[in-house]
Amino acid sequence: MSLLEIKDLNKCFGKNKVLEDINLSIGRGSTLGIIGPTGCGKTTLLRIIDLLDNPSSGKILFNGVDITSGKDAMNYRRKMAMVFQKPIVFRGSVFDNIHYGLKVRGVDKESSTDKILKLLDSLNLSGYEDRDASTLSGGETQRIAMARALITEPDILLLDEPTANLDPSSTEQIEAIIEDLNKTKDLTTIIATHNLIQGQRLSDEIALLNHKIYQMGKPEEIFRKPRNKFVADFIGMKNVIKGEVIEHTPENLSIINLSGTNIYSASSLDGDVFVTIRPEDITVSHEKIEISALNELYGTVREIKVREIKETINLVQIVVEIHNSGLMFTVYLTRKSVIDLNITIGTSIFLQFKATAVHVFKSS
Repeated sequence: MSLLEIKDLNKCFGKNKVLEDINLSIGRGSTLGIIGPTGCGKTTLLRIIDLLDNPSSGKILFNGVDITSGKDAMNYRRKMAMVFQKPIVFRGSVFDNIHYGLKVRGVDKESSTDKILKLLDSLNLSGYEDRDASTLSGGETQRIAMARALITEPDILLLDEPTANLDPSSTEQIEAIIEDLNKTKDLTTIIATHNLIQGQRLSDEIALLNHKIYQMGKPEEIFRKPRNKFVADFIGMKNVIKGEVIEHTPENLSIINLSGTNIYSASSLDGDVFVTIRPEDITVSHEKIEISALNELYGTVREIKVREIKETINLVQIVVEIHNSGLMFTVYLTRKSVIDLNITIGTSIFLQFKATAVHVFKSS
């Protein structure tokens, strides 16, 4: 059984529908990243899960129990903790701020001192217990808010844009804390963020949200196989081209027409579609290659620029205009390949990619 289930949830503010037909299932100990642009409903969804706001319709199940009605809401809220994008601190010391959640549960300071000091140490805040909480930096305040949430040992931790207002160093510290929590605690975490890379790195699964969930799954699945145009655009997928399936071959391949240029795909879809081909799945050559089930296009290089893929890896991005169609294809190559092939702007080259590299989804 899932720890948390959301079924057919909708939220409207007047005539404005903020959340539409939300369905989620989150297992104990897993981390879900809710990713989407600003204003897509991420914070509203977290507030509803935390029982701060009510949905317009739909259900929230906690361990199979419907908690939507508000009955025993406080008991279930105590099983969850939320860290807001702009956390507040209470007057007083860091210790008093962290102890607050235990205080309202009737736990005195003396019996919780060791627990709080250990938590401060795990968050790289050892020695901060007597500091005035109002004097802390943004990154320190965020870690105090994390500590205030974690001290109550919640079953579910809700994080709303946990690093949106932080400098790179503080962001790295918060992300390291989240990663450590995922590894060492039986804690279910839901992170709402607009940062695609952060959500991908910290989450077991991600849900792409823009008022409704457009796709949910493992990060690698979504990045390789977007199911619709919104997801493809949001994750920055290159070579997203509209086409039409015009034929299916006896070899179970589809022939897709792209502005007068035909390519093969292993898809079985029909009608109007979008195709995507990852730039790293395309190879280039100066000579025509005859291989079955291999797409080959001929075009001219129109743009060359270095693209930083990771901190220590740079690839060269080239944009090729396909002859007789005007289609533009983006390809990633190593510097060595560009030099060895003597590729410059104006060079005409062949592009090759397998039918299985052509991912297809319906245009609707």
